[in-house]
Amino acid sequence: MREILWPGGVFFTSGPPLTAVQKSSLKDQARKMLPQAFPDQLRMVLGQEFTEEGLDMLHEMLQNRIVVKSLGYMIIDMIWLEIFPELSDTLSGAKALDSDL
Repeated sequence: MREILWPGGVFFTSGPPLTAVQKSSLKDQARKMLPQAFPDQLRMVLGQEFTEEGLDMLHEMLQNRIVVKSLGYMIIDMIWLEIFPELSDTLSGAKALDSDL
């Protein structure tokens, strides 16, 4: 088990840093893949132009490191609340997670 989690006794090694060309290529690829994941029925209801503008805005938001970090923290908080519901009194953002939109 230890060798599966920490091969060679090393927990995590980062890969080589991406070049500017690789980053740009990945960003363009993600921008092209995002509309494919969006349901066609919803696209028809919202309209093509509105959908494209919304997906572009979503893509730009997901490029922001602070937004992605905040989303990650919120997901971790939700997982903790599912596992340990008694923590809802102590977690600072618990009330925001319970709000119905």
